[in-house]
Amino acid sequence: MTAIDFKLEFRSKKTFLHYDDKTRLGIRMKIPYLAGLAVSLVLALFYFFQESYLDLMSLFGNAFPPFIACVAVVSAAFALKKYWGNPGDKFSKIWVGFTLGMVCWFLGEVGWAIYTLVLNVEMPYPSIADVAWLIGYIPMIIAFNMYLRVFHFAISKTMYLVEVIAVAISSSALYSYLVFQILAGAAEVEMTELIVDIAYPTLDIVLFGLAMLGLFIFAKGKIAPAWLLISGAVLMNVAADMLFSYTTLNGTYYDGHWLELFFHWGYILFALAFYTHRKEL
Repeated sequence: MTAIDFKLEFRSKKTFLHYDDKTRLGIRMKIPYLAGLAVSLVLALFYFFQESYLDLMSLFGNAFPPFIACVAVVSAAFALKKYWGNPGDKFSKIWVGFTLGMVCWFLGEVGWAIYTLVLNVEMPYPSIADVAWLIGYIPMIIAFNMYLRVFHFAISKTMYLVEVIAVAISSSALYSYLVFQILAGAAEVEMTELIVDIAYPTLDIVLFGLAMLGLFIFAKGKIAPAWLLISGAVLMNVAADMLFSYTTLNGTYYDGHWLELFFHWGYILFALAFYTHRKEL
């Protein structure tokens, strides 16, 4: 073999290995999405056929949420590790906010599980779990707002204003519908419970509006997929909280109710969104 033949063969093998490595990398990146889709479908089937195992469903409805919420926390923590610079850095603060929000929601799920599985007492409403969930919205909203303030220059002021108005109108319409549905079932409800019932969709709509605004801003950028997932996650929370408030007020909620799917799917989408953002930027 001549020196030229050897070089050509070496380059061919190197190119083959390069493409082979890229293929393996692509497969590894797709695994979380496929796993998220598979888990979502299995959950849907599990809830759909629950009539055959109601006792197990009640246990699952209380035990599974902390687990799936923990997955979202871990995903946010990995993103925080990647983007952490110093305490004064804006991106560090943003991801601290996202992570703290997920941690608070995780603690809310743990609090719910402790009441039902460990203490084995009737879950009060509102409870300490609701305090954790509601507090979790604060760092999340701050993180969303800071993120948009950093990147709002990506579009013109006119387009930004148009998108703000569009999001405000759509959010207001959705919020009005949610509150109407809640108030419709609030004939004989204590004021504290009613305030909490309205607080959830209120905070959800704020997050939803910020997420949609970010989706408009980043629609053509590298992180568009991440923001699409984030928007989907927030939308799942909106649906879940609306249904939970309505069924709680009407006394029709039970452990293992199919509305819990929206909470589970929301955590899955948040975990995938943080993963996608970490890989794309």
